[in-house]
Amino acid sequence: MSDPMTNRPDTTPPSPPPPPQEERKSSSPLIWILILIALIAFAWYFYNRNAGSESISDLTPPPATSDAMTPAESSPAEAEAAEAAARERAKAAAPKPATTAPRDREAALIDQPSLTYPPEAYRAREEGVVLVRAQIDELGNASDVKIAKRSGSRILDRAALNEVRKWKFTPAIKDGKTVASSVQVPVDYKLDDK
Repeated sequence: MSDPMTNRPDTTPPSPPPPPQEERKSSSPLIWILILIALIAFAWYFYNRNAGSESISDLTPPPATSDAMTPAESSPAEAEAAEAAARERAKAAAPKPATTAPRDREAALIDQPSLTYPPEAYRAREEGVVLVRAQIDELGNASDVKIAKRSGSRILDRAALNEVRKWKFTPAIKDGKTVASSVQVPVDYKLDDK
C-alpha cells in the first residue's frame, strides 16, 4: 500500500508574512510651524531695520538755501550773539530740577476708620458732633486728646476721645522737617435709621 503521506504535497505550515517596512515618519508639523515663524520674524526684523533707516533720512529737512550770510561770512559779534541766543534757548528747553524739600503743611487725618457707635447712646437715641483737639507727634500719632466742643452726651464725648486716640495722621511739616502740632477734628455720631 502506498503511504498517503508521501503523495501529499508539502504541508509545512506557512511562514508568517514579513513585517511591513516602517514608513518614514515625516517631521512634526510643529517643527515646520516654528521654522515658518522664525523666518517671518527674521524678515520682519530686517524690514523694520531698513525701513527705520530710510524714514529717518526722509524726515530730515533739506538744508535751507537763502540769501542770508553764513556764520563764516558774518561778523564775530553776530556769531557771538547767535551762540548766546542758542544757549538761552537750550536753557529754556532744559527740564527744571524738581524741588526736593516738601512744602510746609499742617497735620491731616490719613484715614478715618468707621466709628463704633456706643451701644448705650444708640439705645438712648443720642446723636451729635464732638469737636476733638489732639496733639499730633512727629510720627503721626495722636496724644493729649481733649474735647474742644461737646456734643451734649457724655457717652458720645467719651467715645469720641477713645476713637481719635486710635486714628493715624500725617504729621505736620515745617522747614522740610516733621514737627509736632495740634489739630481739631469733628467726630459725627448720627443714627442711620431716620
